Amino acid sequence: MSGLVIVLIVLMLSQSLLSIVQVKYYQRFIKKITTEQAGTEYEFYTEVVKGRLLRAIVAVVVDAEGRVIQCYVCKGLTIFARFKEDQSYKGTQLVNYSNVAKEKGASQTEKALSQIYTRKLEAVT
Repeated sequence: MSGLVIVLIVLMLSQSLLSIVQVKYYQRFIKKITTEQAGTEYEFYTEVVKGRLLRAIVAVVVDAEGRVIQCYVCKGLTIFARFKEDQSYKGTQLVNYSNVAKEKGASQTEKALSQIYTRKLEAVT
């Protein structure tokens, strides 16, 4: 019985430590992007989209017209998931994703871009 308690304590401690590592990585990434874009007219948005199993975090740099300048996606279950730049969305307009969130075949990234577009519209009105 005491062996089970020790295993549970070790698991809880390792989960806490790995969570701290993940949060620190996220903070460093966000700071890096915001520092790169400081002094520009670009806007930076992040959005979390839940899937059936995986969760995706999408970070997007957008210009004043709503054109995607940079798009980063972080997908995964573990702390080993890292942000990767997705070039396929570069140069696209956020307005193209205005109704994508309701579609069944849309990717998590497209759903996040749709939510970002909606949030951007709310900020304007």
